[in-house]
Formats: sequence, C-alpha cells, structure tokens
Amino acid sequence: MSSDNLLTPEQAREIQEQLFATYRQQTNRHVPVHLPRKDFWEMVKRLLTTLDLQIHDMIRKHGADLRVQNEQKRQANVRHIASELARRRMVAMMQHASSQSLRMATSVSDVATPLPPIDWQKADAAERALYNAIEKEMDKFKMTIGWREMQDGLRGEMEFVEPTHKPGTMQLDDFTEEALTDRAPPALVFEDDNPEPMDTFDVDEEDRIAALEWDAYESAPNPSEHPDEAPQPMPEAPPQSKEGRHGAAMELAPSANSVIDDDWMNEGEPADESLPKIRVRILESFDDPIATADGSELVLKAGDVHNLDETMAQWLIESGTAEAAPL
Repeated sequence: MSSDNLLTPEQAREIQEQLFATYRQQTNRHVPVHLPRKDFWEMVKRLLTTLDLQIHDMIRKHGADLRVQNEQKRQANVRHIASELARRRMVAMMQHASSQSLRMATSVSDVATPLPPIDWQKADAAERALYNAIEKEMDKFKMTIGWREMQDGLRGEMEFVEPTHKPGTMQLDDFTEEALTDRAPPALVFEDDNPEPMDTFDVDEEDRIAALEWDAYESAPNPSEHPDEAPQPMPEAPPQSKEGRHGAAMELAPSANSVIDDDWMNEGEPADESLPKIRVRILESFDDPIATADGSELVLKAGDVHNLDETMAQWLIESGTAEAAPL
C-alpha cells in the first residue's frame, strides 16, 4: 500500500478522537448527528489500515511485546466504536426516511408536517447514497402494499388529481447536460388542446310536457265565470318522437272538468237500499264474524235467520252453510 494512504501519528490520534466524540453524540440520538468531516468514513478506514501496518511492522522488528499488545487493543477498540457508530447511524437514517415517507395527515384539512431534513453538507457522501436508496425502496414498498389506499381509502382516490401542464412545458433537466438530482424527473401530463365537450344535463321530457300542460290549464278561463263563452279546448300533448317524448304525459295533466266528490270512495257501488235481499237460515255456526256489503260484521250461528244480500246468500247456500228460508 502506498505511504500516501497512511496517517501520521498526529493525524491518527485526531481521527480517533473524532470517531470517539461522534460516537458519544450519536449514542442517544434518533437522527444522524453531524460528522466532523465529509470524508469521515474514508479517514476511519485509513486509521485502521495505519494501525494494522504499524502492528505488523512492530511484530517483525521486536516481536509480540507489550507495545504490540497495546496497539492491538487500540485497534480492536477503534474497530468496535466504528462498527457501533455505523450501526447507530444506519438505524437513525432508516428511521428518519421511513418516518418521513409514512407520515400521513390526520384529516382532510391537515397537512403532514415534514421532519427536519438532514444536512448533507455535514454528512458522508456514502451515507447520502444509502439514504436515497432507502427512500426509493420505501416508495416501492408503499406501492406494493397499497399504502395510499390503506390510509386515504376512497377519499384519497377521488381527491388525487394528477397535475397537468401546458403543451411545450420542459423539465429543468432538459436545459442541463448533467442530471440535477439523483432521481429521474417525473413524467409530465399535458393538457388537451381540444377537450371533448361535456354532455349537458337534459331536463326530463315528461316533466317538461307536464309543466307545459299545467301552465296551459292555469291560463285557461274558468267556464263558470263566463258562461256565455265557449270553453277553449285543451292543447294536445306532442306525439311520441324518437327523442323519447311520451304520449302518456297527458295523464299527468289535470282534467279541466275534474270535480272532487266527497263520495269518491263509494263510486261505482250501489246504495244498500237497492241491493236485493234473500232470507236464509244458518245451518252451521261460524267462529269468526263475516263482513257484509254495508261494511258491518255479522256473526252466524246455527238456527239464526238473516236477510242477506244476494251474493252472500248464494255463497252461503252453495257452500251448504245456509238454506233459503222465504216467508
């Protein structure tokens, strides 16, 4: 190995002190602390390489004496602290990346507060590359398990609208020869120059025709107020057409000669006095009363004589429950 990669005793002591100090700061922290230099891990590697060569040189010259044992303990201690520091920093970066990626708003109006970013000017370049790889893997993980659907449900699917851009919009990377970031720029969605017109809402044709008929009925003169004038005929409903007009809409319009009668429920039923009566004698008793034509209830007992309407009397006689008993 070239001697340019080895550290002087003063440089080795300085890097070792920086390593131990950074480890003490990182011990109780959940985010990566600032490193004393950007090439921190490269210098730790050169420190361990320098110690290793010194130990081999001392063994070759003096054998495994006390000085060699002290250097070996020092080397083992540096390796242990470097390993623990790297592990704690990797855990902190993983925790920071996952927490930032999985933070969600608690309601529609809330916005997830981002975590404080890592100052990469005071971190190692290798650590930044690792952090970017963790972020990419987190995005793949969320897409695989459907993280957005799990957290936002249908609201997330309906509210998310992919932003559109004017035709001709370019990325910043298009103006430079080198990429500005480690990630590729997102694909742009352009607006449609000739969007298709949206279908207009058509008023229901039957409702429109019914409204026209009602307006015509309201504007028609009342024959009782002007008896000498001939009543004006009602306008006819438009015939059924291919566009969906329905001739049955005239049934929805009120009749000009409609008169509401209080006896509308009894319409079509003759008066009780006009119904012919037949005298019958009951042969079998009924446990439950039966309804007569006038709406009343009648209890039939064997031996009773009743004057019933013709329909009920014939039904009882034909069923064998009663017999005719004329006077």
